[in-house]
Amino acid sequence: MNTDTLDFWVGNFQSEEDFHEFVEEDENFYMEEESDETYISKFAESQDTLWLDHDFVEYGFEDGNRTIYEKFSEYSFAEQWLPILVNRLNELDLKFDINAIIFLNKQIPKPVSVENDLFSLVYIGGIEYNV
Repeated sequence: MNTDTLDFWVGNFQSEEDFHEFVEEDENFYMEEESDETYISKFAESQDTLWLDHDFVEYGFEDGNRTIYEKFSEYSFAEQWLPILVNRLNELDLKFDINAIIFLNKQIPKPVSVENDLFSLVYIGGIEYNV
């Protein structure tokens, strides 16, 4: 059986609009891609990575008073990574309600957590799954 690893971030954003503005591709990127100062998304910029293959990025905003399982169980391969993610979250004891998730195959050389006045985004680490 083949395995791969996904990197995970969870966060809290003030609104779904703020989240999508942060994670979605910047339409201007492809017009200016020769520039070393243009990032494909604000998320990529936060990770100091110019380009991500968004075909291998999954993300979502799930607000409301629900458990982590209820919010994220419908995402790709969740039955494999969700129990591990929940264990890691319990160890971290985060001080915010999680309403956002981003995960992708190993595309970011040095993944980091990011926090500012608009959001908190915590890097949880890599989780192996069966392909």
